[in-house]
Amino acid sequence: MMKLHNIVELHEVMASKSKIYFAMEYVRGGELFAKIANGRLREDAAKNYFQQLILAIDFYYSRGVYHRDLKPKNLLLDEEGNLKVTDFGLTARVSGIESDSV
Repeated sequence: MMKLHNIVELHEVMASKSKIYFAMEYVRGGELFAKIANGRLREDAAKNYFQQLILAIDFYYSRGVYHRDLKPKNLLLDEEGNLKVTDFGLTARVSGIESDSV
């Protein structure tokens, strides 16, 4: 399975009779939303986040997966300031596209 560093990793899914639990990568840096709510980003920082977002989108779109809820609150930052896409709850999947697992 190919791993992309700009998508929050899902480690395991567990379920009880009434709940579903997701064990996911812990992303320490918080939401991108909090960073932009404090004012404008520097152009070089915004460019860097945008490039990382495009890499993530290209990765899962090429596998027929469509996020459908991209917004700053669903974009997290790791401790090194790298962007991580999360919250695939509204994801749509197009059949007929080859996948090496997402």
